[in-house]
Amino acid sequence: YATVRDRDGHLVTDLTQDAFQVFDSGRRTAITIFSSAPQPLSVAIMLDMSGSMTGTFDSLRRSVLAFVNALRPEDRARIGTFGTEIAIGANLTNDRAELVRVLKEEIWAGGGSPGWQAISESMASLSAEPGRRVVLTLTDGDYPETGLAGWVGNRKTIEAQAARQDAALYAIGFEGYQLTHEIIAATENTGGGHFEVPSDSDLTATFTKVAEELRHQYLIGFSPSS
Repeated sequence: YATVRDRDGHLVTDLTQDAFQVFDSGRRTAITIFSSAPQPLSVAIMLDMSGSMTGTFDSLRRSVLAFVNALRPEDRARIGTFGTEIAIGANLTNDRAELVRVLKEEIWAGGGSPGWQAISESMASLSAEPGRRVVLTLTDGDYPETGLAGWVGNRKTIEAQAARQDAALYAIGFEGYQLTHEIIAATENTGGGHFEVPSDSDLTATFTKVAEELRHQYLIGFSPSS
């Protein structure tokens, strides 16, 4: 999947196959699959609920609701949290009422930030789903390599799993917190993206922008030479 922007940062959505070239081990190879049609999304929205997030619930709910409202009927999402525990919504759904209920009733703050483990578990929850599989995390901190219940992993672990399960990672730095190099690298190396949100910015606009980007990606395929 490829996202194309012009020099002003605006999405470019009307390119044809002739605008792209694919190189395999340095050699140009034929494009065998190309589509600019919107791909159905299967999205796990993972919210960092570590102790430092206390007091941000209202802003958090409004922002995630904006993303949910930007989804199309054929898209599906589930909402999860990580902190004292990792909880991933059981239902992957396009029912906005159900997603709003989860936002109101099933998120609470506390604990650390077992982010890598949460990403791993959320990718696994989408592995059998059709369409574009995406994990979107909203966080304000770094991720330790040791998670809950003795889980051990890091960026390389996550990137390898994303490659196996054909998932892309997106991350949003919450209200002025800068994403770490490791988190940014994971998003870029899995074909996803990242956004830094100033503390005086509107998170709603950022979540809407993420949904727009996911909707306007080009699907490109090729046959490896070996």
